[in-house]
Amino acid sequence: MVQLSQAVTAAILATGILAHPGGNVNKEILRRQAHLDHPERRTVQSCKRDLVESGWVREQHRRREARLHELRVAAGFAKPGDLVRRDVGEVEEDYGVEASCTLDPEATEGPYWVVGELVRQDLLTGEKGAITHLDINVVDTSTCKPVTDAYLEMWGSNSTGVYTGVQARGNGDGGPSSLVSNALRGLQPTSANGTATFITIIPGHYVGRTNHLHTIVHHGATLLPNNTISGGTISHVGQFYIEQNFLNQVEKTAPYNTNTQKQTTNAQDFLFNMGKQGGDDPVMKISLIGSKIEDGLYATIDVGVNPKARRNPAPVNMWTTSGGKPYPNSPWTGYPDTCKNCGFGGKPPTA
Repeated sequence: MVQLSQAVTAAILATGILAHPGGNVNKEILRRQAHLDHPERRTVQSCKRDLVESGWVREQHRRREARLHELRVAAGFAKPGDLVRRDVGEVEEDYGVEASCTLDPEATEGPYWVVGELVRQDLLTGEKGAITHLDINVVDTSTCKPVTDAYLEMWGSNSTGVYTGVQARGNGDGGPSSLVSNALRGLQPTSANGTATFITIIPGHYVGRTNHLHTIVHHGATLLPNNTISGGTISHVGQFYIEQNFLNQVEKTAPYNTNTQKQTTNAQDFLFNMGKQGGDDPVMKISLIGSKIEDGLYATIDVGVNPKARRNPAPVNMWTTSGGKPYPNSPWTGYPDTCKNCGFGGKPPTA
């Protein structure tokens, strides 16, 4: 698998593929390849036996079944006593193999990470789209135990492919209007089960990338009085994706169907395909709450991290009470034209 990934990496680097409009992803590709090649790299599947024998897989399956049923009851699509459970033995057998259950890819933070976001579960802030109740389990792959003392950060674009808190050419109309909003951004602490939950939407598409959510795992951070975090370390930078056939159905619904940007599919997205290497699968498992997408969604995924690992992602902005403000000396400043991380040494391309 590593040899295959190295061949793919070489091909991608040779083509100079762009990710976000105008941005070169060579550094992101090399980072992912280094993670795949690391001799001590472990995935959630490496912990399958320990997680099954400890009863954690069984407990999480039952908890998630109950949560989906709870959402269906609250929305009027089920009655309290209607819960039908899947055979737990099948769940334990499939764990770590089933396509939409495990994740361990290191990926890029991208040019639109904003630090200083609020600790909150509901990220909507008025944004419309396929409302998604997202349930994420974080597992320590070095001990095969849930990570109970972390903050998981989440952000993504809105239904028409625009990120809040930043201004850049290619991000919507490129104007400053998105700077004043922190919609679809936030953090949650992991519980005793290693679980963090959010209410967000399925992200929209934009030129050069398939639909995806960004995530960062923080350790040892301090919760401040203003409901943000400070300090600590970062062990994981990743991206979550949506199965293509389901995504096609989402794109037919409003307001996704008003997005005029060219769509990139999962199969066409090089970072998605690299994320699938090495036994990883960054695709969320998604269930309908009702009979259609507009009734709401419940999504789950498990994230494998090594809390001792150290990642150093770079934010472009910091969130303040007056909106997104430039982060000092960010390598993403000037994106996509003159930033240090744009792939041409901080100078605009000559051709």
